[in-house]
Amino acid sequence: MSDETAECLGLQLNKNRRYRLSVSQELEFVNGKSGPRILIYDIETSRMLAKTWWTGKQYVGSNQVVREPKIITIAWKWFGTDEVEYVSWDKNHDDKELLKKFLHEYNRADLVIGQNNDKFDNRWINARALKHRLDVNMLVRSLDLMKQAKKHFRLPGYSMKFMTEFMGVETKMEHEGIKMWDMIEDGTKEQQAEYMQKMIDYNVQDIVATEQMYLMFRKYIGTVTHLGMFSGGDKSDCPSCASDDVEHRRVTYTAAGTLQHIMRCKDCGTEYKVSNRTYLNFLESERIYE
Repeated sequence: MSDETAECLGLQLNKNRRYRLSVSQELEFVNGKSGPRILIYDIETSRMLAKTWWTGKQYVGSNQVVREPKIITIAWKWFGTDEVEYVSWDKNHDDKELLKKFLHEYNRADLVIGQNNDKFDNRWINARALKHRLDVNMLVRSLDLMKQAKKHFRLPGYSMKFMTEFMGVETKMEHEGIKMWDMIEDGTKEQQAEYMQKMIDYNVQDIVATEQMYLMFRKYIGTVTHLGMFSGGDKSDCPSCASDDVEHRRVTYTAAGTLQHIMRCKDCGTEYKVSNRTYLNFLESERIYE
């Protein structure tokens, strides 16, 4: 690429003698306007209705279901932005239009983040998309904060309420329990409207809490994709926040004896491994930059 072309595109030459995003473009990347789009989301679902012979603990087969569960609300935000958006099912308790609106955002995401979303939210989105014959991004990268917490930390509990209180960040909103679902599913028109707003507020607060959890977790758990590559960086850049302000910490070896280098991001604190070749390229870029 010529210098003239790079200047027209607003690109800057980095330490590796490669063109990358300008500061303003990187801000757009953080805000989800360019580069990787990171979507934080959460869903609330209805209960299924089934016919049973009696009360108490028993097996309920799928042939006993008379009303399938649906998605009531979905709340989401693009990482780095302030606005939390949401959608809810219609007056007939149909979630097709809700899903259409959300999938317009979900299908553009490069990474989705949630609490227990690998087991719950992602599979719900896939199932309802299948139900309504809607296209859904089955290849989206997913970062499940509950799964990562269980992998990396021994905690007394892994609920969002416990973890947010444990970390001292904004926590979940309290609600009236099963009554909220009773009113939304089977209440009067006025009760449905009142409790729908309560559920939306609850859903939106979960997004705020999830983002704060992610920011606290980030340097400990890393990421499931290399964000630095999305912004035109190098493999030695931080995979969690895309910063190229990184330093070498130490070396390690794989079981097969392969040399690896552990780098640390000076911006977000993430430590990560790079190959010896990537590290040598990093050293060369540092020498050229100096």
